[in-house]
Amino acid sequence: MAQSDIIFPLNHTGDFKIGTGAPGAPLLRAILTVPQNSSTVTGQGRLTQAINPPLNFNSAFHGMVHVLVLPPGPARQVYALQGTALPPLLGAPHVTQLLITLEGIWGTKGTATYQYAVGSQIHDIKDAPVSVTWLLQEG
Repeated sequence: MAQSDIIFPLNHTGDFKIGTGAPGAPLLRAILTVPQNSSTVTGQGRLTQAINPPLNFNSAFHGMVHVLVLPPGPARQVYALQGTALPPLLGAPHVTQLLITLEGIWGTKGTATYQYAVGSQIHDIKDAPVSVTWLLQEG
């Protein structure tokens, strides 16, 4: 069976915290769900940052999760997500793309890269630390 054929057997919902936690640094909090026997991901999140003017907006996410195995390293889970503004208003600030790589399958640590739009400006955040608390794991 190819790695792309792996079906995830359980429902999983996780609370993802993406950021360094440093004062003034951006923090993206997202609740993401992978339904039973699926590789689809949906959820929503809030990006905050204590700057002037401060960031504080919501995004909806949808995309896919895949298992990546590159010998001799351990398996990784990769989440590739697109974001839309919540509420979906034209020109509203939102996270446009989110790529999360977790160490291990259903791991609790990893890194993320994402883009967010505020007006006509696009901002890139690269290799931000990720921690996950798995809230729901049902069979």
